[in-house]
Amino acid sequence: MRAVPYALVFLVACGGGGGGDPSADASDQPGTWTPLIQKSWTLAPGGERTSDLAIEPLARDVVIGGLRPLSPVGTHHTLLFRGTSGTNMVYASGVGTNELMFPPGTGMRIAQGTLLGLQLHIFNQTDGDLSGTSGIEMMEVDPATVTEEVDMFLPGPRDLQIAPGRQTISGTCTVKSPYKLFALFPHMHQLGAHLKTVVNAGGTERVLSDAPYDFEHQAVLSFEPLQVNPGDTITTECTWMNTTNETVTWGESSTTEMCFSILYRYPRGDDEFCVN
Repeated sequence: MRAVPYALVFLVACGGGGGGDPSADASDQPGTWTPLIQKSWTLAPGGERTSDLAIEPLARDVVIGGLRPLSPVGTHHTLLFRGTSGTNMVYASGVGTNELMFPPGTGMRIAQGTLLGLQLHIFNQTDGDLSGTSGIEMMEVDPATVTEEVDMFLPGPRDLQIAPGRQTISGTCTVKSPYKLFALFPHMHQLGAHLKTVVNAGGTERVLSDAPYDFEHQAVLSFEPLQVNPGDTITTECTWMNTTNETVTWGESSTTEMCFSILYRYPRGDDEFCVN
């Protein structure tokens, strides 16, 4: 079964947004965080929406050197993609995710008129109504400084059957084309206890992360660019503590589970980067 390029959800509908029009003034202010796309929402107590969507055309050309989430309480993850479906992913975040700055000389070029999609997973675990505006902010850079474009992909197993108690599942994919990796976003849900990501590059094993998992603090981990070539492998190993009495499967809701090593790379590619 293919490990990538699965989106966090298969998207089949579009919703209204707001904030996908970066201001004209921002284009003259490299180094300033400005909205790229955002969406306002309201949820009743206990309410959850895993695919609250905004689809908008970009009002002008942008060259981005960094991204970060706009994630008030109730935002469980964001997914930014090009087009009308989540198969062309650009950026993802979870609860407590920090900003991601791209390596010098790299960036994300998005042309005027490009359709941008924002998928929000929002969940109200409070006793009252909850409202917010969630989305993605960008830091623009001088276009002349960018020689390589970045993108992202999601290695990790999807066929999850997590029985009650402690359980570990792993998946390995094989690299198809040469790229450099520069950041990792480990992603699980509320039962996640530990996530390990290992890259075997040229016969040398490199552990990118081997740490306890905290759903409330989902950090992006940046590192010096790591070259991978065809035949190299990426292994994602996830451990859960299933405190329920039921078998938990893969899914979008925070009451289901995921196991992804979301990786950022350059140069940008259109191929299937890593397959089982």
